[in-house]
Amino acid sequence: MTAGALDSTSAPEALVTRLRQRVDATLHPLLSPDRPVALLDFPVYPNVGDSAIWLGTLSSLRRLGVRRLRYVCSFLTYSRQALRRSIGDGQIVLSGGGNFGDVYEPHQRLREEVIAAFPQNPILQLPQSIWYRDASAMERTRRVLESHHAFTLLLRDRASLELAGRAFPGVRTGLGPDMAFGLRPLSSAAPPSNRVVWLSRNDSESMGEEPIETPPGVIRADWAGGAGTAAGRLAARLYLRIRGRAAIMNSLHAWLARWRLLRGVRMLGGARCVITDRLHAHVLCLLLGIPHFLLPNRNGKVRALYETWTSSSPLVRWCDSTSEALRLACAERETFSRAQAPPSSRLSATSAPPAPPPTDRR
Repeated sequence: MTAGALDSTSAPEALVTRLRQRVDATLHPLLSPDRPVALLDFPVYPNVGDSAIWLGTLSSLRRLGVRRLRYVCSFLTYSRQALRRSIGDGQIVLSGGGNFGDVYEPHQRLREEVIAAFPQNPILQLPQSIWYRDASAMERTRRVLESHHAFTLLLRDRASLELAGRAFPGVRTGLGPDMAFGLRPLSSAAPPSNRVVWLSRNDSESMGEEPIETPPGVIRADWAGGAGTAAGRLAARLYLRIRGRAAIMNSLHAWLARWRLLRGVRMLGGARCVITDRLHAHVLCLLLGIPHFLLPNRNGKVRALYETWTSSSPLVRWCDSTSEALRLACAERETFSRAQAPPSSRLSATSAPPAPPPTDRR
């Protein structure tokens, strides 16, 4: 094994098992399965990570006894009247992720509208990272959250928990893993290979480093695309046509989320190792058992989650720069390739040839 190499042989599934158990233990005292439950803010966009969050949430809710959701919606299909009719005095659950703040405004507007409109219903915000750029927006959120008598805010890393304690002192807060850890370990049908997958952001959360040439044998991609495919366009049209039909919507949500998660598994599956600055590529690598090199993103949420929950995994190594990650990943690839080569091809170019057999000169 090369210096700094990653180990995929030391039962890394133990960590994801502990995190799944921690997800359930965090939610258990905050949910009442005998009351109606609504789950809001389905990710209508094609990001694989948010679909993993949705599916992990559904899995955890089922384990905790929530067998039927009375109401589900995205920020596109939310209806205050439909939610009120469906939920009564039941509990409202807001999906987790990394969109709590003023960067992804449609999601923040949805949660603040719901919190203000349903002051008597218990509301649970599933684990989020916090990212604000404007202090006045944070102050507006504080007023909305502190006006609700039964609101709980869960954070998915210690840095966000500390920020919430300072920014929202009158709000009940708690720490919990990302809800994608509610999933069980995943598997891929792809055979092991020596390819390196470099899954890199190209949006506002990217560190914006200088362009780096992609080395041979490295596949560079991102998984935030996909809405332009024929299937994606059809799903989007169907989604908006059937809004308000709760049973059909719930089934469509689950189908879309599974389809997107499978796309992410196919991108990563079979790779010798992965380089990424995407938080949920890190989570999926842990669930799939894939060694990977983890990079920072702009708002620090990747490093914060890593330091809070996953730094002990033998599957992951933190890298401060893309060049460092590429160097280490290519070394992993070369080590794997040499190990897979036939014995006759492993001789060094400088190795001396075997001595000829002795000749009988009698």
